[in-house]
Amino acid sequence: MATANRTVLVAGGLALAAALVLGFTIARPARRDAPPPRPEPTPGGDLAVLSAAPHLLYRHTGLGENARRLSVASLEHPDAPYASTSIECDRIAFSQGHGICLRQGAGLITEYEAVFLDARLQPTRTMTLDGVPSRTRLSPDGRLGAITVFVSGAAHGYSSPTFSTKTTLVDLNTGATLGDLEQFTTTRDGQPFSAKDFNFWGVTFARDGKTFYASLRTGGKTYLVRGDMPSRTMTVLHENVECPSLSPDNTRVAYKKRVGGDLAPWRFHVLDLATMTEHPIAAETRSIDDQIEWLDDGHVLYAAGRGSQSAILDVWVAPIQGSTGARAFLLQAASPVVVR
Repeated sequence: MATANRTVLVAGGLALAAALVLGFTIARPARRDAPPPRPEPTPGGDLAVLSAAPHLLYRHTGLGENARRLSVASLEHPDAPYASTSIECDRIAFSQGHGICLRQGAGLITEYEAVFLDARLQPTRTMTLDGVPSRTRLSPDGRLGAITVFVSGAAHGYSSPTFSTKTTLVDLNTGATLGDLEQFTTTRDGQPFSAKDFNFWGVTFARDGKTFYASLRTGGKTYLVRGDMPSRTMTVLHENVECPSLSPDNTRVAYKKRVGGDLAPWRFHVLDLATMTEHPIAAETRSIDDQIEWLDDGHVLYAAGRGSQSAILDVWVAPIQGSTGARAFLLQAASPVVVR
């Protein structure tokens, strides 16, 4: 990918374009009807108490002083009062005492940054990003992180063939950058596979601390790749997979599959990695642009908007089998991370 395509969007009119794409990337995960009537969540939860039990980290999407803040809710009782930190985030990842918060910087010039967090959700350092935040994930052991940004064509997002991404792997212990996925060697059907239009995004890590999965787009097609950190290699496994998310037992990948036109392109699917067979998640039939988070081995979480007249997002839960409908899990929330 040309270096020129990786210029940070910092000047005049480009700042407006950056603002538009950030709104698309962060606020667009889904548009659907409002959730069933129930009280909106209230603040007042004790951060230390909530963090000591199984909980959900997320970005608060409601209005008021807690808007965009990194927040914590009970996993067992998501309707109970939540706790918010002072940190604003657009995308969140966390595992084993390490966290990443992607966000727009506070300066007058439009810039973006990754804020690294410790076990108490306190910032330890920051890293300037080359473009608009898109996705971030951590390995289960908390050692590795992946950060994806849009660097050109971003105003069209994943639904456009013109987007360009940059995905960087980082060492959470040292802060060292481990490389751009475009620097890794890729093979397909046992043969070298490369092209100038390669785009990688949506990394998800396995429990072994060295294996990861990601999406690769080239030539108008999208593929699932399996990566190996020690050898810095990737192998193409399956076609039409975007934003993969590995199940807790590491046997399946949940993802969005392109099934329609640009207005409603995706539908959630699950791929069995042993048999390479896939099936749709019947509980959710709408087109949703989000990287799924697994609640457990049988259910997934994702963000969904309340409709075209509302900027508020909610986290929904859906079973991966059966036709029982999806339901709202945590109101006024996005970018969920399950912490047990």
